[in-house]
Amino acid sequence: MEDQNDVFYKWGGGIDPEFLAIDRAYDEFLVTDDGREIVDAAAGAAVVNLGHSLDGLEDTISDQLEDVAYLSLSHFTNEAPERLADELTTRAPGDLNAAFFANSGSEANETAFKLARAYHRERGSPTKHQVVGRWQSYHGATLGALSASGNTSRRAAYEPQLQNWPHIPPAYPYRWQYDGTPEQQAVAAAGELETVIKQEGPETIAAFVAEPVSGSSIPAAHPHPAYYAEVRRICDEYDVLFIADEIMTGLGRTGPQFAVERFDVVPDILTVGKGLSGGYTPISAALVCDDIAETFAADRERSFDHGHTFSGNPLSAAIAADVLERYTDDLLATGRERGAQLEAELETLRDHPMVGDFRRAGAMIGLEFVADRETKAPFDPDLNVATRIYEHAMDRGVYTYPGSGSIDGVAGDHLMLAPPLTIGEDAVQTVGEVVVDAVETVADEVA
Repeated sequence: MEDQNDVFYKWGGGIDPEFLAIDRAYDEFLVTDDGREIVDAAAGAAVVNLGHSLDGLEDTISDQLEDVAYLSLSHFTNEAPERLADELTTRAPGDLNAAFFANSGSEANETAFKLARAYHRERGSPTKHQVVGRWQSYHGATLGALSASGNTSRRAAYEPQLQNWPHIPPAYPYRWQYDGTPEQQAVAAAGELETVIKQEGPETIAAFVAEPVSGSSIPAAHPHPAYYAEVRRICDEYDVLFIADEIMTGLGRTGPQFAVERFDVVPDILTVGKGLSGGYTPISAALVCDDIAETFAADRERSFDHGHTFSGNPLSAAIAADVLERYTDDLLATGRERGAQLEAELETLRDHPMVGDFRRAGAMIGLEFVADRETKAPFDPDLNVATRIYEHAMDRGVYTYPGSGSIDGVAGDHLMLAPPLTIGEDAVQTVGEVVVDAVETVADEVA
């Protein structure tokens, strides 16, 4: 491959990083330009839920290109986005019956935040504008999404540009210090939302946003269902919209179609991306409840002044609709089975001295590494424990998703595993063997 000197790579890659060059991909495998195969145990970034080679998708693309590739949804409609919206809202829980399309998770969440503000304004509450987030959360790289995020390391450089929105502690049972049963702890943790609403003034709070199951910042962390039941009660009492960020967790990643189904709760807005197209095109959506949608119905003199050039473009919509149809009950069951198999392959790590918490939700697993299991003390960030585990696994042909800062934005090493739901059983075994070996190797190095 020629020198990588033209692309500005993300997340610190910069110009001309020392990245492996991937020449092609198929199923759960990435193939480098020198022919080496790597098991994609993170589905990119929990994106490629159905694997890297979907049969027949090229026909969908070709057919749509023959019809129309681009239209502005500001002035026209087309069968492809209408079909995608119908398929999405049919699968969504409750009365989430309208879809606003965007191009990324960040854009979908920005849409949700602006829609919350616009909704309250049109309903006679113009001072409701703040969005409450949770610490150690991540909702996107744009300024509004980053304002709601609680990942302090990602916020740090941009703090002067961010909104000063309030945050509450994360849904992070492993590090909760509330008393009582798991259910009582969950209710107490959710009660932090009510405290913040009262402190800020209910008249200022437009929405609360949360990943039902935490993503890459605290991978696979999730509370007792009582947490979201209490969140729903609080939001209803104070006229606050509940936004479920399912960019990473939606469409089978945690077991059901959407993670909120694990908790039997229906949000007012649900954002979805990543797996919506399975990585085959950039597209995302904000699904909204009937009350919000009807506020901006075309026959009313109210408009939601928001949109993007490529929102709902027919080509991306057609691809996503094709992908979405493949999320069958059988496929979701396969994803759950592969998640359970991977958990079993990693079982020896559950009692490993370096593994403080072992979490799974469907086909998402989070391993949190600690220097002391009894005190839950994290490793010195300078040791780069998660990165070292990632590097050892990569050397043996398995791509994982490392992270740090799960405690305070700096300290707290973890590893996320989120393979394609369709990953083969042999590949799952390989991932398990390699990750166990990588953890044990790094444990010896830092002992």
